[in-house]
Amino acid sequence: MDVDSLMPKLFQLNAIFTTSEAKAVGLSKYYLNKLVAAGEVARFGTGRAGVQLWTNESYSNDDFLAIQLRYPKAVISGQTALSWWHLIDRQFTYLDLTVPRGYRIPTEFERHIVSIHHVDERYYPIGLTSVRTEEDSGSLNIYDPERSLIDAFRFKTIAKYDRNQAVRNYFQSELCDPLKLSRYINELPGRSDLQKITEVLGH
Repeated sequence: MDVDSLMPKLFQLNAIFTTSEAKAVGLSKYYLNKLVAAGEVARFGTGRAGVQLWTNESYSNDDFLAIQLRYPKAVISGQTALSWWHLIDRQFTYLDLTVPRGYRIPTEFERHIVSIHHVDERYYPIGLTSVRTEEDSGSLNIYDPERSLIDAFRFKTIAKYDRNQAVRNYFQSELCDPLKLSRYINELPGRSDLQKITEVLGH
């Protein structure tokens, strides 16, 4: 089987994929190595539990997905999440990631300045959701708008201007769900966050 006939199978996969995912669409390791030789696929590295990761570099370049495949409990949060939900105008200048306390993840990546936030395991799943990437190359873990808004007041790295803009944009958007926001504030520690949010609305 030549490289051209392998390409339709390759395009069934996410930008970054495992050997078993490739095998499921009919690409054995032999064919993967053939694609590597042709420059269509590259060995990306090793994921959790020693799983071999591959990337179709000519198809997509999704750094967030790459990080998540290596660290599946990492959740996009903070400034990055606010930007994703269009609650702030500013493009994120670093990558905010939240992980359960004790979960090991580096603070440096090749293309990103990363800020790691550790939370208690019981607070970690609150507001956790998933979204598709713009390239539709896979799904990403991210906190929903309500959790992102609360974290804006919890993370010291987020500027006051961004916090205030996020609050106003949230309550003026179709995303607004005050009951959910109130429930999260009651579930998460530091209930003064509610007072801070309402103070912004009052100005």
